[in-house]
Amino acid sequence: MIPEDLLELGEYFEPGYKPVLDFHGWRVAMLRHNESLDVRGLKQVERHRNTNEVFILSEGEADLIIFSGSDAPEQGYVVPMTRSLAYNIPDYVWHHVVMSEDAHIILFERTETGPDTSDYAQLSDAQLSSVKQDLRFKETL
Repeated sequence: MIPEDLLELGEYFEPGYKPVLDFHGWRVAMLRHNESLDVRGLKQVERHRNTNEVFILSEGEADLIIFSGSDAPEQGYVVPMTRSLAYNIPDYVWHHVVMSEDAHIILFERTETGPDTSDYAQLSDAQLSSVKQDLRFKETL
């Protein structure tokens, strides 16, 4: 057995988001597909005022959605994510991710990141339509 003060492990295999490691003001979290990360769940974007956020796709497929704009989301961009590549979203950048059901993303952010240090914005129908045409994941009935 390796003593706990020499090695800490974090894992998560359920749907959604869960912090798994927290140290020196930083958090490592795992993100797996759930309804809010499906193309049908795309309705809003968020931004963090206190931290950059790093996304690393380790399994499946995902599209990273980012928006310009300081007070509100303006122009949207879709970035098809590549596995094992780190995507650094600067603080104050509006973002969201849409992912396949088998996708797994590792996130790095400041520990205090949450609703008190984040902003959320609903996307207009025009913004949704524009972004959805560039997604790899299409809505199905």
